[in-house]
Amino acid sequence: MLNIEIDNPELEASLQQLFGNNQQSIASAFAEFVQHRKIKQDVGVSVTQLTAGEGLPLQQVMQDIRRKYE
Repeated sequence: MLNIEIDNPELEASLQQLFGNNQQSIASAFAEFVQHRKIKQDVGVSVTQLTAGEGLPLQQVMQDIRRKYE
């Protein structure tokens, strides 16, 4: 288990305004944020590879994405 301490009163107030004291909702929102961040990072790597001529067949790419994020 990972515990995160928020040492930013403004961010803490925003979280409380959005989620109240519902820890599960905060954890779910954080997990969604992390997943989106990872996807954005993966897309950046893909663009770099494509620019370098390291493209892959679309079908293979889609299968890999499904496996990774399902």
